[in-house]
Amino acid sequence: MLRLINPLKSSVRAFNAAVPKHAYSTSSKPSGGTSKLLTIGLPLGVSAAAAYAYYGDKLGGSVAAAPETKVAAAPKEPIASALDPNAFVDFKLKSVQHLTPNTSRFTFELKENQTLGMDVTSCVVTKFIKEDGKPVIRPYTPTSDADQTGTFDFVVKRYEGGPMSSHIHGLKPGDTLAVKGPISKHPFKTNQFESVSLIAGGSGITPMIQIISGLLKDKADKTKINLIFANVTPEDIILKDELDAYAKAHPDRFKITYVIDKAVDGWKGATGYVNAELIKKHIPEVTTGNTKVFVCGPPLMMKAVCGVKGPNFTQGEVDGALKELGLDSDHVFKY
Repeated sequence: MLRLINPLKSSVRAFNAAVPKHAYSTSSKPSGGTSKLLTIGLPLGVSAAAAYAYYGDKLGGSVAAAPETKVAAAPKEPIASALDPNAFVDFKLKSVQHLTPNTSRFTFELKENQTLGMDVTSCVVTKFIKEDGKPVIRPYTPTSDADQTGTFDFVVKRYEGGPMSSHIHGLKPGDTLAVKGPISKHPFKTNQFESVSLIAGGSGITPMIQIISGLLKDKADKTKINLIFANVTPEDIILKDELDAYAKAHPDRFKITYVIDKAVDGWKGATGYVNAELIKKHIPEVTTGNTKVFVCGPPLMMKAVCGVKGPNFTQGEVDGALKELGLDSDHVFKY
């Protein structure tokens, strides 16, 4: 035993001589007995441990491995809305995907923990300043899922003489677009209607995508959805892959009727203009039960199907094909 103790003492003396007295102090000033005890005690403990590590093996002992320190993962930030209903926020354009000769999908960046925080049938407004200093403000409905984080999408058709659509189509990745919202249009409740009928023309499909996605992903909702989607030619039909995927995944709840102006070779859908006869043929339940019709499209189509909106963007009276079918403002919503 004496042979073990003597080398241990020598090791302690050697270690203490090599290490400054203040090496483990947390303060530059002496603070009393406790700090002194730590200053002396730590080298003693380290020396004893070193001696035991050397001699323990010779005495048949074992050295316990130091326990691993597990670093707790940083908590994820809560999902937050990137929008401000009271101010325009600049979002950076990430990429552009051309869908048709005059329509593209514009993907904008969000932070990883951000969504747009939008409900079904809500929209945003976009803004840019013209060279003369006057602002241009237009509403748009994102087509990406409301719960999507990291990015969001606008699908925008370029119209001749349309200042905002031309401005957005002129953006390049890295440019920004000012966006404010969300603006609620027609709040939905789960199973609020037995069925909804959606009538869209051209880029008017974008708010309908929001309705379709929102209702179908709600597992508690049983609302049946009928869509009439009118375009000039088959090549003008945007987001067809997404729409067909929804119909395939929910054949008992979602039905699509594609309509083009004139028949072309290989076309199997409907043709002609959206009138009362076409609506009644493809959506027989449009006038029965607890139902609602949503319409969005170019001005001439809106006038023919449901009538124009009233002053100051109010809904106005129902006119056109839907009035002919006996529907009133309680059963029709105009975008």
